Amino acid sequence: MTRRTARLYALTAATVSLGAVGAGTAFAETPTSCQARYVCLADGTVFGGPADSYPDTPTDSQITARQIVEDCAVDRQADAPGVACGFYPYGEPETKGFGPWEPLTADYANCRGGNEQNNITYSDHSDYTTSNSVTVGASVEIGLSELVKASLRTDFQYTWGSSRGTTQSFSAFVPKGHKAHLQHRYQRQQVSGVLWIDYEHTGTGPLQGHGHHYWALTDFRATSPAKDPDNQTVKDQVSLSKPQPVAADDCAG
Repeated sequence: MTRRTARLYALTAATVSLGAVGAGTAFAETPTSCQARYVCLADGTVFGGPADSYPDTPTDSQITARQIVEDCAVDRQADAPGVACGFYPYGEPETKGFGPWEPLTADYANCRGGNEQNNITYSDHSDYTTSNSVTVGASVEIGLSELVKASLRTDFQYTWGSSRGTTQSFSAFVPKGHKAHLQHRYQRQQVSGVLWIDYEHTGTGPLQGHGHHYWALTDFRATSPAKDPDNQTVKDQVSLSKPQPVAADDCAG
């Protein structure tokens, strides 16, 4: 088997490669977490690497980090034949503060003024949902929440996943001649770990391993709303975006 030594951080004499076990070798062994960062097979093979050590485009012997995440998501959502994956966290989730502001409503354009104390409102807050992402040139944010949750210690599992925000309604005033929207952000928690995948087939087709049965993505980061353990809500913030002058099209009709 040809191994490619990745740009990794292991301080060990063992060879660490991105992929492990080439075509013609038995698969379906569940790798174990090893060296605090990677995954290992029973024969001592150590493998895994960060997203930026994977190529941007696949080859016969190299997969992309994006495909690992997407194929794992397919398996978790539909039990893809010939594919298995798992996640070993490096530790328990850590609170990371509030995430970025995201639009909560469309822009409201106040073209004619008026005496309304509040002219843009929101109520009946939706649940905040889990996102799992790894930056590989483009962000992947898809369906691995249950996989991450299953790997956490029992007393952390109930804090992971979607949750309802504490802010159930909000009103604000958009000045005459301006437009703005309501925006929100929530308190996040994050866990890092190694995401591994096992392919039955080593070809280059859909859900196949590009020359290897096993690959692993180190430093995979998953993000979830940080739930209050007592009431299962997540702290959130709602505000008015910075008002901008209306354009002619905004007030047409």
